[in-house]
Amino acid sequence: MKRLVFLIFTLVGLTGWVMTAKSASDKPKRGGTLTMAVRKDITLMNPLVTTRSTDRSIRELMFESLLGVDLKGNIQPYLAESWNISSDGKTYTFNLRKGVKFHDGREMTAADAKFSIDYTMNPKNGAYGFSNLSAVDKVETVDRYTLKITVKKINPPFISYLTEITSFSVIPKDSLKEGINKPTNYPPGTGPFKFGSWKPKQRMVFERYDDYWGHKAFVDKVVLRPVRNSTIRFTALRSGDVDMVERTPYEWVKQLVDGKIKGINFVKAPYAGFRRLIFNVASRHFSNRKLRQAVAHAIDRKEILEAAYLGFGDPTDQKFPHGHAWYMDDVHVPKFDLAKAKSLLREAGYKGQAIPLMVRQGEDQETEATVLQAQLKKIGMKIKVELMDYGAYSSRLRKGEFSFMFYGGGYDQDPTLAYTADLLCGNPKKRASNVAGYCDKGMDAMLKKAEVEIDPKKRRALFKQILTKLNDDLPFVPVGYVPRFFTFRDDVKGFLTDSRGGFRPWGSGLNYTWQEKTKP
Repeated sequence: MKRLVFLIFTLVGLTGWVMTAKSASDKPKRGGTLTMAVRKDITLMNPLVTTRSTDRSIRELMFESLLGVDLKGNIQPYLAESWNISSDGKTYTFNLRKGVKFHDGREMTAADAKFSIDYTMNPKNGAYGFSNLSAVDKVETVDRYTLKITVKKINPPFISYLTEITSFSVIPKDSLKEGINKPTNYPPGTGPFKFGSWKPKQRMVFERYDDYWGHKAFVDKVVLRPVRNSTIRFTALRSGDVDMVERTPYEWVKQLVDGKIKGINFVKAPYAGFRRLIFNVASRHFSNRKLRQAVAHAIDRKEILEAAYLGFGDPTDQKFPHGHAWYMDDVHVPKFDLAKAKSLLREAGYKGQAIPLMVRQGEDQETEATVLQAQLKKIGMKIKVELMDYGAYSSRLRKGEFSFMFYGGGYDQDPTLAYTADLLCGNPKKRASNVAGYCDKGMDAMLKKAEVEIDPKKRRALFKQILTKLNDDLPFVPVGYVPRFFTFRDDVKGFLTDSRGGFRPWGSGLNYTWQEKTKP
């Protein structure tokens, strides 16, 4: 088991964070209401469904996972205060924290954790963590505070899945009905804030939970106001309508960095957004691999990031940033080479036809698209930008009705998490994770082999093969990681995020935040 334990603690990589521009007060104040403008509203009141992006960050105020990850990337106890992995690597035993209370006053037990996992594993429920728990064979309650999970085969990344509420959070037994994924109220959670109220498209209110087992919140309430337009969010901050803003526009951050705006501080999440260009490998144009390769050699990553993100981004040619433990310097990647790109374009048989690039309105994608269009023009490729609203964009993405597009993604700790969902064969007419529609049986075999390999050297060698094939087949081309910024007024103190921009990362976040001038 030594190799497996070593592997578990090397699943982590770079973690970066920046504290407030000014040092926080030494004496936190208790009370008041903190109002934050967020990018979007929640979609439904089921904590086990739609747990990505902003939904995940909001739900982490109320719900918690078995394990956590600290700001240095180390796996830590959370609702489970300790755990053990059997000698064959297939059985995980968790000793749950005693005395943890749900927001309705009930004590959390192993039966609640089992219910949460069973609900997630039922395909009828549409839980987001279904694929993460697909390795699970059975879940048992040994006693009131002991949970046993047996997996079908050795699965080194499995322990990492349990650090995220995207896999599942623990809710009371029978608090959700099977087959109903849109309840009319949130079930109780175990987090530092409990649900108060929700007026769709207006505000969400969360109240301090006085019986929280961990660090109790300083503020009495957190009010989240969904404001889609990023400039309007920042304007509300400057006027004092809100105390804090997520995803602050880069042009305003630049002014803060340059000292042109006073009275507002910021925190940076350096790897919150992953940017890449995804090809629809089933489309008329990009089913041609040489055409994909031509584009890959024509892309100037730095130029795209400079234009769209004012230089705040970090270029990368893999799904991990430079310096990460899983970034591989010894793997061939397509380099910027216009001569090579033109040669591949000729080999692809390109005849000058316009190729549509799908772009979502009102996002940095518009600038990305303009720069890419100019870059590809240099090799003789004609690009037609198709600008559309969020609804049309999402619909066509899910159905695979596009040629290529810029797309996001998150920061993963482990290469299985980073690559498997993107590359494993899926339904080409229902693009959920594998947006490119890529399917290769050889790639599937390598991914599945890497998933169960516990020897670190052999596992790294497998992912080197995977990355080599990926860089040849090119269902997508990485562009870089871009930061996201929280900005807040001078009287807001103590806030710290992680590299991904969570509202409540390990040992920090909104329950550690206070206001020098408390507001009712």
